[in-house]
Amino acid sequence: MLDKLRNALTGTNGRNKILVRNILFSAILKVIGLATSLIVVRVTLHYLNNEIYGIWMTITSIIYWISVFDIGMGNGMRNYMTMAISKNNYPEARAYLSTTLFALTVIALVAVVLMILPLSLLDFNSVFNTRVLPSDELRNAMVVAFAFTMMLFVMKNISYVFMAMQKYALADLLTVASNVAALAIVYVLTKTTQGNLLLVVLAFTAAPVVTYLLAAIPFFVRYPQLRPRFGEFRKDLLSKIVGKGLNFFFIQITSCLVIYGASNMFIIQFCGPESVTVYNIAYKFFNLMAIAYTVIISPMWNAYTDAYIKGDYAWIRSNFRTSLCSWLMIEVVGVVMLFLSHWFYRLWVGSAVSVPLSVSLSVFAFISLFNFNNAATYLINGLNKIRVQMITSIVVTALYLAAMLCFGHRIGIEGVVFSMAAAYLVMGAIHFYQCRLLITSRASGIWDK
Repeated sequence: MLDKLRNALTGTNGRNKILVRNILFSAILKVIGLATSLIVVRVTLHYLNNEIYGIWMTITSIIYWISVFDIGMGNGMRNYMTMAISKNNYPEARAYLSTTLFALTVIALVAVVLMILPLSLLDFNSVFNTRVLPSDELRNAMVVAFAFTMMLFVMKNISYVFMAMQKYALADLLTVASNVAALAIVYVLTKTTQGNLLLVVLAFTAAPVVTYLLAAIPFFVRYPQLRPRFGEFRKDLLSKIVGKGLNFFFIQITSCLVIYGASNMFIIQFCGPESVTVYNIAYKFFNLMAIAYTVIISPMWNAYTDAYIKGDYAWIRSNFRTSLCSWLMIEVVGVVMLFLSHWFYRLWVGSAVSVPLSVSLSVFAFISLFNFNNAATYLINGLNKIRVQMITSIVVTALYLAAMLCFGHRIGIEGVVFSMAAAYLVMGAIHFYQCRLLITSRASGIWDK
């Protein structure tokens, strides 16, 4: 297994060299990011109490929901830009970027107008199922979170440009830089203020906006051929981007938003805010598996696209096998993490939070199957064959929601998380079958769309 992994990543193929470079730099950045995320949890948890920290985690879920309402245009643009750049057609790549940024700016402005009334009328004590803070304080936190998320809605597309150019490590650099900046701000807050949810929200939502803005300026100076121009907005490209993006959007809104992103909301409603904290401590530990796997497979998405455009199916088959070998290796590490989890929690957060083994086991199963599904979907996304993925995401999410509505109040944290794991198991099995058809050139009909 190790020989296959090494041979696939260190061959003389130029695409492999780019892939290895991205993986190595991403790995370094992910280590920094991991250290930052672990420290952030400890610092933020001690700055806020357990219940308010649970509210903050739920706000992060809501922010995540909002962020996917670009109707998949970022990912659609990413794929088409990769194709254009692979053919050295930079004017077309710039047109795709200009069209996407213009459309997303309009969407963001419309969203701001539409959300003014709901944000002013909602009873946020009911929304968060808590009385620990007044509704007005919760409302202010949500207004700040929403405002900066809408700015990031447009700014984050600089990351998709880096990915389209197969510079995935630069996209990781932006994420790490914004997290480090947020950590520094929260640390200063612990020394200068008492626990304040609004200031935490401001730190974590404003930092990425500033980071992406600062990154965009030198990038477009270095690559003027990609500098967006709103005068290059093209309706024909918008229809292509939206057409492909809607498929990604339905995938995001179902398997990502509802199954993955709504976990905190379901747990806070069924089990209370403190249970959200318990779940998130376990999730952040076992999410190390997902982060490690993402380091390996994320650069493959656009590398698959490049290979597909150039007809290099042998490279696609070889690297898909590599992604599966990597998944198995990370599973072995995950089993070790499961045995050491209790000790790690004590070292990490002390006695502030107690995480049962059953919760750790459920989160381990969820992350394992989440990674397995990603091994398949990154290939499917790279080849632009996402129709089946859209259908499975919608159907499986509907079944998951039905289970939550019928049994959510009776199954506890573990039941919610095991249900998430089951959903990804079903999707992963179907997507893996499609991958087998695609890499052996036997896909036809819906499997090839």
